Amino acid sequence: MTARRAKTLDSLPKPVLGGLIVLLLVLTFLVQGRLNEQRAELSHNYLEPLQNAPPMLVLTTQALSGFRGIISSYLWLRANEAQLEKRYQEQMQLSQWVSQLQPNVPTVWANRAWNMAYNISVKYPDGETRWMYVQEGIRLLRDEGIRYCPQEPIIYHELSWIFQHKVGHNMDDHHRFYKRQWMNNMTAVLWATPEDARNSKGVPNFDELINPPNEEVAARVRELRKKYRLDPREIKEVAIKYGRTTLPNGKTVDALDWRIPETHSIYWAHLGLKRCSHNPSREKALRKLERIIYQSMMYAFERGKLNWNPFDNQYEFQNVTGAGGSSREVMNLSASWSTIPNLDITAKAHEAYEEMIKQAQESRGENIGSTFGMAHFNFLRRAANWFYYYNREEEARHWLMICAKLYPDKVRFYPGYDFENDTLNLDEFVRYKLEEDVKRGNFDKTQALFTGLLIRHFTLLGTGDAEEADIALGMAKEVVDRYNVRFANAKEDRVSLPPFEVIRILRMRAFLLEESAIRAAMLRTAVGLADGQLPELPKPPPVQGPSPGPGQ
Repeated sequence: MTARRAKTLDSLPKPVLGGLIVLLLVLTFLVQGRLNEQRAELSHNYLEPLQNAPPMLVLTTQALSGFRGIISSYLWLRANEAQLEKRYQEQMQLSQWVSQLQPNVPTVWANRAWNMAYNISVKYPDGETRWMYVQEGIRLLRDEGIRYCPQEPIIYHELSWIFQHKVGHNMDDHHRFYKRQWMNNMTAVLWATPEDARNSKGVPNFDELINPPNEEVAARVRELRKKYRLDPREIKEVAIKYGRTTLPNGKTVDALDWRIPETHSIYWAHLGLKRCSHNPSREKALRKLERIIYQSMMYAFERGKLNWNPFDNQYEFQNVTGAGGSSREVMNLSASWSTIPNLDITAKAHEAYEEMIKQAQESRGENIGSTFGMAHFNFLRRAANWFYYYNREEEARHWLMICAKLYPDKVRFYPGYDFENDTLNLDEFVRYKLEEDVKRGNFDKTQALFTGLLIRHFTLLGTGDAEEADIALGMAKEVVDRYNVRFANAKEDRVSLPPFEVIRILRMRAFLLEESAIRAAMLRTAVGLADGQLPELPKPPPVQGPSPGPGQ
């Protein structure tokens, strides 16, 4: 029988055998991709084949799999050379091959993401292309780095840092574009409509996301998990731990806004601490995760509230004449939103500082005068000022007294402190600090300063305290004027401000729409506006162009 079977197979024509071989190879090719995907999903230790690499490198790594470490070390040396010589595109390709060869090395992912978000993105002048590379840096860490290195704190720290600094700060010319894009992305998955997001002040319905009541919510949650790797249960935990607070009036609120990047910086740092805290060999990296949490809490306090400006579209962009008579468009503060301090999160930020100081004392023996203590002191000092600027004087006094109680030796050096009676003059203290803020204030801080002072001005004007109202108005104008002098020759669009009168009218319109009906009516009476009337914006200045040449 064996001889007969062999004879039958031998009798098949060679073309048929060749076709059978080709068919089997095609079938193998068709199923191999899916098999690789399933292996990658089921095991984070699975090493994917190199993609877009030279054939010789692919052949070498497959034939000499035991020498992958040596090959990756060589490629890593070449990548470092390319980085030093600022050949970032070549460096990125080499780093990609290294990450495919050694995906469990966290520094490879951190390096690739940093180059994407910072070095390569700034090579392009337009915001859309830059944002594409910033997103790719986020994706590398979130989707791949964490998958292969789930217990490495450096991955979570770099991811948190990109949200806090690259997207959240104002060092990039297109930072407003990044914030708007991220705001739109989060609004689309956390709420049914943009109006729901605004009405909820950036706080989603956590229970609805955890247990979707219908298919519409379920579809959004699937996208939230698959595309952004955000877990609704973790979102709720972070919101409660770092954002849920009780206000002086007894009302409990969730103060973290999930549309802003600082909140997502807190999310990933918190997740990193949960997953990596049992890794004693990464003690220093874990301390960096702790620091980025209280830094992000501080920034969420300073710029964590979206401030929607009722505006006329003619002021969203302003034509500015540059050197040589060329004209360019500059996005101004009068765009539809800006950020101001989130005063409701003050108590939670204070708790975060105290927790970090306690951990530093217990684990490393650091005293109250450490870096953590100095940061805490500066936070409390700023809190007192911001509450004062936003016309919440009782709370300003409360936080200033906490600051004096915890750090008496530091507070004694500031004007307004009475050595004999151990009391503080809030007005003197705040106005001294205002001088310092004006000198050092960046774009975000300047917005927050004059917004708060104008809110104070309108409130006092409505209550009939014209003298104090004029003082607040003068302070707001001084903030804007001195800022404009500092940045008069700045070329960056990201630091431009509209004229003070435009700012004042915009803020009055916002005050009349956002404050209570009683306060709005009092202000309208004080400034002579009819019921429901909003002040008109001044017409924008005419566009200045180059002077016409001879014969024109």
